[in-house]
Amino acid sequence: MRWRRQLETGLATIDQQHRELFDALARLASDFESDAPKHQLDEGLAALARHLIKHCQTEETLMKEAGFADRIVHANQHQDLVLRVRDLHYRRAKGQDLGLEAVALVAEWLDQHICESDLAMAGCLKTLHTA
Repeated sequence: MRWRRQLETGLATIDQQHRELFDALARLASDFESDAPKHQLDEGLAALARHLIKHCQTEETLMKEAGFADRIVHANQHQDLVLRVRDLHYRRAKGQDLGLEAVALVAEWLDQHICESDLAMAGCLKTLHTA
């Protein structure tokens, strides 16, 4: 659940937002591990959702402005993750206990998305920008 240099896209804004997402996930994981109060867990999930939505909007704007061919597929992947996080928030609101594994699944998804989709997108955007 930690940021690694291998996740750097070379796009400063995107890399900073990715770091913020991993920081939010780490704080949330820590809260789950320490059995933090319900309101703290709920706020952690809400903060994660806010960071995620902001980040997805940033990437989608960059892709649209650059005319990135796979932007719809990429945006659909973002929607999938946003729905997963909202589902976690909904389940918490309904009183379901979530474990650390729920946070780990989001972190794994994000890690995989960055490695497979964001790095490819960043490479294309940098190429389009220099062309």
